[in-house]
Amino acid sequence: MTGPRRRTGPLAVLLLLLAGLVAGCTAIPGSSAAVDVTRIADQVEPVAPDAPTPGAGPDQIVRGFIAASARPESDGGTGSSFAAARQYLTQEAQATWQPGQLPVVILDDNYRTEIDPATQGVVTVAGNSPGGLDNSRAFHSSGVAYARPIRLVQVEGEWRISEPPPDLLLTASDFPTAYRQRVLYFLDRSGTLVVPDVRHIVIGQTTANRANRLLAMLLDGPAPSLEGAVTSSFTGKSALRSNPSVDPDGVLQIDFTGVDVSTIEARRALAAQVVWTLSPTTPRIAISVDGVPLDPTQPVYTINSVSSFDPDRLPGTGQVASDPFYVSPGGAITGLLDGKPVAGPLGTGSPTVLSAASSATTRATAAVAADPGGGEQLLLSSPDQVDRADPALKAQTLTPPSLTRSGDEAWVVQNGATKPEVYRVSTSGPPSRERVPADELTGKGEVTALALSPDGVRVAVVAGGQLYLGVLEPSAAEGATAPTGTAADGPGRDESAGQTPLQITGLTVLRSGLQDVGPVTFVSSLEVVVAAATAPGGFRSLWSISIDGYEARKISDNGIFGTIDGLAAAVNEPLLITFSGRVWQLVGGQADGTWQSPVEGQPFLNGSAPFYPN
Repeated sequence: MTGPRRRTGPLAVLLLLLAGLVAGCTAIPGSSAAVDVTRIADQVEPVAPDAPTPGAGPDQIVRGFIAASARPESDGGTGSSFAAARQYLTQEAQATWQPGQLPVVILDDNYRTEIDPATQGVVTVAGNSPGGLDNSRAFHSSGVAYARPIRLVQVEGEWRISEPPPDLLLTASDFPTAYRQRVLYFLDRSGTLVVPDVRHIVIGQTTANRANRLLAMLLDGPAPSLEGAVTSSFTGKSALRSNPSVDPDGVLQIDFTGVDVSTIEARRALAAQVVWTLSPTTPRIAISVDGVPLDPTQPVYTINSVSSFDPDRLPGTGQVASDPFYVSPGGAITGLLDGKPVAGPLGTGSPTVLSAASSATTRATAAVAADPGGGEQLLLSSPDQVDRADPALKAQTLTPPSLTRSGDEAWVVQNGATKPEVYRVSTSGPPSRERVPADELTGKGEVTALALSPDGVRVAVVAGGQLYLGVLEPSAAEGATAPTGTAADGPGRDESAGQTPLQITGLTVLRSGLQDVGPVTFVSSLEVVVAAATAPGGFRSLWSISIDGYEARKISDNGIFGTIDGLAAAVNEPLLITFSGRVWQLVGGQADGTWQSPVEGQPFLNGSAPFYPN
């Protein structure tokens, strides 16, 4: 048998992921990546902005204004941002227009400008908006109609905008020329992992300028969607003592004030946030607090200095996923590389396994299997007791299990079609379970999948055939809650077992154009892969989507001739899918590869539910 390639080291994983986001992406609205791809392109000399065409009609002025808004740094030596667009405004409007503080609305390129025949000097901008940026510069998908009247007056015989819209308007094709996708990093609840927070910002023209922009956003805190789910080394009292600068050796010098440096842990967490955020801009960073080096033994930080905060690194190992598995037609968990069933009852086909997940850290396995008494059950198996598979939860239906980064919990949704309830189940010791409040699932339709992000902060949910992304944030302890229905009669104790109570909040559609969404998994903390159709009745294709929904890259469907119902993905590993009762592996690049049998010399492999240990 031949199987997936071996992984490289964790830092190579980060670089490969970021490089992968650059190639072959289609975004809402354009193509960009969560790395600093503008190191050269941004370092251009300012050019004088084009002036409005004399004699232009009011609709032409509005269209020119929108086009010029894609040139935020065209200052022509005046020092004024968005100077090109300001020329389309009256002097009074120029004085009050603050485009850097406005939300951004992205318009399809075929938007319309309609002159009001009844009111002189009123032009309505109308069209579809696939998304935009909020004031924190986080992207939100929308797919809604946009219409906004804009008022103009004549100034010395020329039309000029007197009342600019309360949004910064950009076309889909112009948006990536004005904004670049970048990643800020905050901390998880333990303070030991960084958590990505994707933003879109106007990139400066120098390394120090870019760093200043990113640090200002880092000091301001996480995007609203993450506020209750992450922590930060920076508070309202934190600030930069001076603007960042680059010394003759190319080291970025940063000096903070108002930050906690009282413990080693606090200093390391601060360094991790800064270095992970700025490393795409500059690889070597010196950090001081009130003029004193953050760590005298670490004069210069690189990404290697804070690699232990990598959200995609497995605890205590530095390794990532290991050999993949699948479920044989007889319901046994089987190794994809060696074709051998796993030891213990989960490898026998009795009980009949439907889906499974395992931890690369603890080697614990969680499996959803058919319950001989009817419905489905969640079974747990540990490496020190492979001869056992203890039932922990029973229900009419259970989603495929998703394990936490540390492998100490399995998460499932029970009874997704009737009364969806999310449960976190301990995988060590006597099985215990806790219901996770997820009120936002109400009314969203049948829940068929749930996947946890590697950093433990985000959660992907498939409900009503759509893909949602939410966050896990602490909730008020609500006490032990017994599952409803058949689960209440199942084994396992209903208790928190000392865990921090969590709830799922902020569920938003990640890409509204995807339909009939099937399996979903996180490849990394920055990317999900999902099987979904784009038209009613169509086959599902695979899509790689950034966690903010801005980028979507279709993965090759060469060789797919059925509806994808199983999916396994891991950074730097071949993708695995199942359809028509068979397991397939992508051979070649994601853009143009071909789906083939994962077994050399064998035209197909019967099976379902592939998975990589995570």
